Amino acid sequence: MDRANEAAHVQTYRPRLAPMMAVAWYLIAAFGGYDLVRRGEGREIPIGLAVLALITVGVYAIAQRPAVIAGPSGVLLRNVLRDVWLPWHAVKKIESRWSLSLATEDKSYGSWAVTGKATRERGWSSFGGTPAAPKPAHEISWSIPDRLEQLRRRGQEGEHTGTVEVRPAWPVIVALGVTVVALALLLAIPTG
Repeated sequence: MDRANEAAHVQTYRPRLAPMMAVAWYLIAAFGGYDLVRRGEGREIPIGLAVLALITVGVYAIAQRPAVIAGPSGVLLRNVLRDVWLPWHAVKKIESRWSLSLATEDKSYGSWAVTGKATRERGWSSFGGTPAAPKPAHEISWSIPDRLEQLRRRGQEGEHTGTVEVRPAWPVIVALGVTVVALALLLAIPTG
């Protein structure tokens, strides 16, 4: 399967409210930063802006970034500080007791984006994790683990290429580091 065709078959699962709450925070932080610059004085401006930036990076990492991105060749678990790529041939088991976890022969990898409760009770759908509309009794309702299992079975039939890859989420780690260092430096500067 070529990349363009594979990209058309990718499904993204994430909670619906977390990204909306993150956007609400971004608006609050933008207004707070504007107000701080407009009415703040002296040292409180850079310290306040650094605190807003630190909280904003944290909100992005915890609320907006986590997702389960599944396609024909594998699944990407995008968590707070790391990404885990699992080709379907490496996935041996999909579980959803407390949270969604995918097990390989060596290790199990969990997802921050999808909880076990949500996968069983609400029947979340793809594209933002919006709850699925009630299905008529004659239609099959797929939960996220069911859908992932279906993709895994199809992936088992395909070419077995690729390995499990665990990568740090460097943009988030660097942003957190820079904002923490900036805040520490601003707080260390004596008042004068």
